[in-house]
Amino acid sequence: MKQKKVVVLAMHEELETAYPPLNVAVGAASSGAEVLLAFSRKGVNLLDKKYISVPSHGLEYLSNAVSDFGVSSVHDLLGIAVEMGVQLYVVDLDIDDNFEFLYPAEQVPIKWVLNEAQSADLFMHF
Repeated sequence: MKQKKVVVLAMHEELETAYPPLNVAVGAASSGAEVLLAFSRKGVNLLDKKYISVPSHGLEYLSNAVSDFGVSSVHDLLGIAVEMGVQLYVVDLDIDDNFEFLYPAEQVPIKWVLNEAQSADLFMHF
């Protein structure tokens, strides 16, 4: 049986938008799929060691809910994804941007991500 391919694009950094791409990536990897996780210019902050997950205005209660339910942090989920073989990519990052990544990520153009998405069994963006 051919291995499934899943491409996920993380487009935002707010708490409520950080978890879905990571959850999908970990879930797909746990099912044996090849997973490509790409981060847009805004989503790339999830890879930064200094990232702190803050919810959007009006959703501040989410921080407490995450804590109260003992949910893994964004960085913990990212670590699980990497351990499971999820491949990380950064889309069109400016050379002048100064990030200290938790894990190495290959820089690719958005066209590359779209080409990979076209050949994937599943493409999702959040």
